[in-house]
Amino acid sequence: MSKNRGSGIFSSSSENITSAWRALRQNWLRTSLTMSGIVVGVISIVTLIAILKGVKTEITNQVSDLGANLVIVVPSKLEEDGPPFNPMAMMGISSLTDEDVSTLKALPGVAEISPVLIISGLVELTGGKSTSAAVVGTNRQGVVMNPTPMEHGRYFFDHEKSVCVLGYTPSMKLFGTTNAVGKVVRVQDHDWTVVGVMAKPKGNGSAGGSFLGLGNLVYLPDGYARILIPGVQVNRIVLRTGYKYPAKTMLSSMKNAIMKNHHGHEDFGLITQEKGLDLVVKLVNMAQSLLVLIAAISLFVAGVGIMNIMLVTVTERTREIGIRKTVGARRSDIFQQFITEAVILSLIGGMIGLAISKIVCVLITKFSPLTPEITPSLIVMALLVCTIVGVFFGVTPAIRASALNPIDALRHD
Repeated sequence: MSKNRGSGIFSSSSENITSAWRALRQNWLRTSLTMSGIVVGVISIVTLIAILKGVKTEITNQVSDLGANLVIVVPSKLEEDGPPFNPMAMMGISSLTDEDVSTLKALPGVAEISPVLIISGLVELTGGKSTSAAVVGTNRQGVVMNPTPMEHGRYFFDHEKSVCVLGYTPSMKLFGTTNAVGKVVRVQDHDWTVVGVMAKPKGNGSAGGSFLGLGNLVYLPDGYARILIPGVQVNRIVLRTGYKYPAKTMLSSMKNAIMKNHHGHEDFGLITQEKGLDLVVKLVNMAQSLLVLIAAISLFVAGVGIMNIMLVTVTERTREIGIRKTVGARRSDIFQQFITEAVILSLIGGMIGLAISKIVCVLITKFSPLTPEITPSLIVMALLVCTIVGVFFGVTPAIRASALNPIDALRHD
C-alpha cells in the first residue's frame, strides 16, 4: 500500500512539474519578463561574490608566498582586531623614518629589511604609451624579498641612480614579449633605465594582473628616488626575521625599539603575515556582506514581481482551477502546482543568471586585472536562494488558488 502511495506522490509531483512547465511556456513573453528580475539579481550577486572570492584568494596567495617570518611596519596604530586606528595615516603623512629602519636593522634576528616609499604616477614610454603600476622606492633587499624570480637582467644596487626593475605586468603592457632590459621608462617626469624584469608570478597568474599584485610592481632605488621626487617618505618598513627568531616572538622588541624613536608615542603598527591575512579576510568579508545585501534587493524586487504575476495567473486560470477541483483535485494539489510554477520560474531565471555570470566573469578575467572565482558552493547558494524566493513569494498565490470554491470558479468568465 505504501508503495502505491509513494508512486502516487511521485506521479503527482511529475504532473505538477509538467503542468507548470506547460503553463509557463504558453505565456513565454510574460514568463521571460518575470524571470528577468531573477536573472539580474543572480548576475549581480554571483559576479560580485566571485570577484571578492578571487581577490581574497589572490591576496592570501601573495602573502603566503612572502613567507611566515615577514613583518610589515605601517604608519598607524592598529586596533586589537586589526583595522588601523587612524586610516588616513596609512595614505597621508607617515610617522615612519629612516631612523626606524636603522633601529630595526640593528635588532638581533632581523635578516632582511627595506623601507618602502609609495610613489604615485604612471609608467610611460617616450612614444606616449603608458600603464598604471604600483611604483615603489626601496633598496635592493626590498626587490629580493619578492618571491618572484628575475626573468631578465639583474637586481639594482642601493647606490645606483636612474635604474628600475619592472614587474611582469608593466613589462608586458609596455614592451610585450620584447626583452625590456636596457629600455627607458618615465616615472614622475624622470627617465629610468630598466635593468631587470621579474618573471610571471607562479600559480594562475592572477597575482601578476592585480594592481596591487606582486607582478604589477615597479621598483626604483629609494636613495635616488628621494633626490628626484619631492615629497616621498617612508610609508612602510618590510622586514624578515631569521627562522631562529619567529616573527611573533620579536614583535615586542620591535615595538619597544620604535617607541623609543617616537618618544613613547605608538603612532605605528606591526603586521605579521597571520594578522595581515586576518585583516584582509575581515575587510573582504565586510565588503562581501554589503554587496550581497545590495544585490539581494534585486532578488526581493524580482520575488515581488513573481508574486504579482502569479496572482494575475490565478485570476486568469480560475475556471481551469474549478474544473480541476470538480474532477477530484485536492487543495494541496492546486497549492503544489502553483508553488511548483513559482519555483521553476525562479530556478530557470537562476540558471540563466549563472550562465551569464560565468560569461561576465570570463570577460572580467580577460579584460581586467581581476580574477573572479565561481565555486560550486556559490552555484549551490545561488540556486538555493532562487528556490527560497520562489517558495516564499509563491505561497500567497498558491494559497489563493487552492482556496477557490469550485462552483464559483466554474462560473468565472
